[in-house]
Amino acid sequence: MPDNGRVERMNRTIKDTTVKRYHYDSHAQLRAHLADFVSAYNFARRLKTLRGLTPYEAICKASSAEPSRFRSIPLHQIPGPNIQPSAGCATAAIGSTSCSAGWAGG
Repeated sequence: MPDNGRVERMNRTIKDTTVKRYHYDSHAQLRAHLADFVSAYNFARRLKTLRGLTPYEAICKASSAEPSRFRSIPLHQIPGPNIQPSAGCATAAIGSTSCSAGWAGG
């Protein structure tokens, strides 16, 4: 469970990449940009603290190691071909993850 320092750091990261860099004409534009940022962060950004994995890959790895800790399979939670994702870059990142091969392999 993250402590307040990590939460504050993540809030600052989001604020620096959205509100401080761009002007939004409406709340809907901000909401769309935040959704795109979170998708890109979860599916494309590799983090040192996760040993070079994306947050999504780390969750998939943990679920394959200890499936009893998860209620559903994380691989089933990604947007599929019939669902329009909110971020174009997240779609490319989802296709390039090695997580699906790790889950199928056991």
